[in-house]
Amino acid sequence: MNKKQLSVRLNGKPIGILEQLLDGKLTFNYNNIAQQAISISMPIREQPYGQIACQAFFGGLLPESESAKKMIGKIYGVSPNNIFSLLNLIGADCAGAISFHAMDEPIQTQNFFPLEGKIISEDNLYEHIRALPKKPLFIGVEGLRLSLAGVHDKAAVCLIDNKIALATHGCPTTHILKPAVPEFEGIVENEYFCLKVAARVGLPVPAVEIRQIKDISFLLIERFDRKIQQQQIERIHQEDFCQALGVVSTKKYQNEGGPNFKQCFSLLDNTTQPAVDRNLLAAGLVFNFLIGNMDAHGKNFSLLYKTPSQISLAPFYDLICTRVYPALAAKMAMKIGSQYSAENILPRHWQQLCQEVNYSYPALVRLIKKQAELILQAAETERDSFIQASQKTQFIDKIIKILERNISRVVATVP
Repeated sequence: MNKKQLSVRLNGKPIGILEQLLDGKLTFNYNNIAQQAISISMPIREQPYGQIACQAFFGGLLPESESAKKMIGKIYGVSPNNIFSLLNLIGADCAGAISFHAMDEPIQTQNFFPLEGKIISEDNLYEHIRALPKKPLFIGVEGLRLSLAGVHDKAAVCLIDNKIALATHGCPTTHILKPAVPEFEGIVENEYFCLKVAARVGLPVPAVEIRQIKDISFLLIERFDRKIQQQQIERIHQEDFCQALGVVSTKKYQNEGGPNFKQCFSLLDNTTQPAVDRNLLAAGLVFNFLIGNMDAHGKNFSLLYKTPSQISLAPFYDLICTRVYPALAAKMAMKIGSQYSAENILPRHWQQLCQEVNYSYPALVRLIKKQAELILQAAETERDSFIQASQKTQFIDKIIKILERNISRVVATVP
């Protein structure tokens, strides 16, 4: 009987084999020339990794939405819960530098790919976006084998001469397309606004723009795990904190067994400049708190491997004011001290957090006060940009009110 195996490649070079055993469980073996681990949770070793490790890392490359996986499974005739089958079908272009191939597929000899894609007309793009709930990730388009983690509908595309294109000839995608979600009013403007405000206060975030086709607005976000130079693309490896900690995506929230801030800060001991990244993570933590992002869980933070020996905290992404949506959870994805409720945070909870993660409390207080001072000005400046672009600001005004309330509360409770 033929073995069910996939060649796992990092930057196009074979690094190991993912195998599905007869009982359906997964194993992963590094090859004997592997020089870079695919994950902190899976260091290079001779012994194979089993189902638990494989599910956490490899499963973390797939969409989290059950409906998306069901649609992919239905279209291709495989189980929506079969990680091996899904990666076999859509794993040629994943987050980071990982890709999955048939064992006999020719090996790429260079790290760089030429930027190649088929520019898509606005009418066709409009139809593809409308069909996303039934055709996640634009699956079904000839030649596309790509995967993105996350819950909401999205797709990965290339940007060629500032026009949206579907990748061809194995070209890595360069941008993520995230359309409006009917259930969440203003979600596109929300994320765009939060990302732009974050950039204005000095946080690293990907470049983002809002585009419109007919009655559909969408975000176009530049991938930070891709490097484009002279029409050549290179994949940059990354992994989210759940993958790095060996936590499956279904347990991404702390109260379900997911990462906590102590684990997140400890992960940064593996980066090239831990002190720099710890300060950056603290700044991101405070920003999420002030902006009202209760959904900052372990899959919304990542490590970026610019080279095998140059590891850093990745730019922040999925920055959204969730508090503007009454239907969404009011408690934070990760506790500050012993408290999940942002409204009930007191100085002692910030102190507890600092003790847990070994961070200076006076430094954190200075960081909170600095961001509180900068963030409102940044929000107002960004609001003015909306006005200059003749865009409505009613939804932005709601976010700013939440921001003002959070700043007022936190400034009043820190010394």
